Amino acid sequence: MTTIITNNQPRNLLSWEELTTKEQQEFDHDYEPDSDDDYEFVRYKSEVYCLSDFIAYPSTNSDWDGVIQDTFFSGILIKFVDDSEAVIMGRYYE
Repeated sequence: MTTIITNNQPRNLLSWEELTTKEQQEFDHDYEPDSDDDYEFVRYKSEVYCLSDFIAYPSTNSDWDGVIQDTFFSGILIKFVDDSEAVIMGRYYE
């Protein structure tokens, strides 16, 4: 049985420029400032996540759009809301 924990709080998406210098340094190896790619980020539980790191959530019975796995039995969930201008984050474990 999968347990999902969320407060259903919408979080605004962030651009590269909205990240702190320290946060940018964490992603610096992946980010190319002159690239045409639009990188978007979100802060959740004192961490910053890049949306491109999420993969499609494997369950077709779910309201969640993506996941980053922490372990084989747990991970971070993401759901797009407000016409994809914000996201709701959650954690799951089995």
